[in-house]
Amino acid sequence: MAFLTRFLLTLIGMAFALLFTLGVLCWLALYVTFASVRWLVTGQKPQVVMMWQQIKAFRKGMQPGQSARWSGGAPSSEGQRREEQGHAQRPNAKSDVIEDVVVREIPDKRERPKD
Repeated sequence: MAFLTRFLLTLIGMAFALLFTLGVLCWLALYVTFASVRWLVTGQKPQVVMMWQQIKAFRKGMQPGQSARWSGGAPSSEGQRREEQGHAQRPNAKSDVIEDVVVREIPDKRERPKD
């Protein structure tokens, strides 16, 4: 009797796992279809595509020596060499200054209403 109960519970567990997997795959198919139609209609890319592009751009912009410094290891000699060359290539330090806001006055062309 114990063998029959164990076999029956195993079948029920396998059926549940199969139904869960099929449900997740159906949900994924519906989401991909919805995101594709929305992309075609509105021109707005799906969030997954945007996130993947940002990760790709971040990886492309990362220098070889940076990963060692982030993980706590010593910087590589190539990373140090690139840093030294980068500092040597900037003769003018004023090009690094970024002006955030310029204040200017906007004159009133209309008359203000009197109380």
